[in-house]
Amino acid sequence: MFFVIAFSHSITKAQCPPGAFAYQSLYPQCATGCGVLLLGWPEGVIVNIYGGSPLTIITTALISGTLGGGGTGDAFTCVPCNTPLIYASTVLNATGGCVIATIGIVPIKLTDFSARSLFNSILLKWTASQETGGVKYVIQRSDDGRNFNDINTIIANKNGKPSNSYSFEDVNMAGGNKYYRLKIIEVAGNTTYSPIAIVKNEKSFGFSIYPNPVLNNFSVIIPEKFLPAAVEIYNAQGQSIYKFKTSQSLLNIDKQLKNGIYALKVTGNNNISTTQKIIKR
Repeated sequence: MFFVIAFSHSITKAQCPPGAFAYQSLYPQCATGCGVLLLGWPEGVIVNIYGGSPLTIITTALISGTLGGGGTGDAFTCVPCNTPLIYASTVLNATGGCVIATIGIVPIKLTDFSARSLFNSILLKWTASQETGGVKYVIQRSDDGRNFNDINTIIANKNGKPSNSYSFEDVNMAGGNKYYRLKIIEVAGNTTYSPIAIVKNEKSFGFSIYPNPVLNNFSVIIPEKFLPAAVEIYNAQGQSIYKFKTSQSLLNIDKQLKNGIYALKVTGNNNISTTQKIIKR
């Protein structure tokens, strides 16, 4: 997207064609690390590239084609990184010139966007190239894969490298599957979205009780990765009658229980609880 100014009081010839752009982005072949691709300018004209304060000519580019031919042409030149630029040219037989004050941007190339579960969080990673200063990565999360909410924003690095890697750790996630995507807002206002990354809930866990129904003593097996854990037994009225903490995976419980139905709840080190029914005969 761009903003065009044509210097003219009486236009005798088209100034900037409707499709004229100046695409600025990272280009490793430039000594500065950045360059600009001029597309759709009047053929054969010289484009002066201004920057700084006060504005001075940083470099120039010759648009391909025959001067005054009436068509459009392209050109490429290297420019400083992270410097606001203005592109201007005079047009043959026209009373004014052609200026692009706000540039278009080469679309960002996003690769390796992933999300994976850690101990108590979810880690997002991605790599981006063809960045320009001011690009925003808005991280969005969803519980159903359809309705997304913004949870954080990361600004693109301004280091002139061909590509940059980013990461974000989501520590405020609850149970259930999680869906993530990036909303990419470029400096020119263009908005695109990354593919969706899904993290299935592996935080919930199952534990084993045997024998069940219980005759006398019984054993409980808790997966080691959720230790230490808190264990609690409730009666049929929902009252807690027995609780303790353990760092052992195999528990032998000799609590004397009256015949009836009970609930055994185990809360792992991830603060997520799982409950199973016990039948005492």
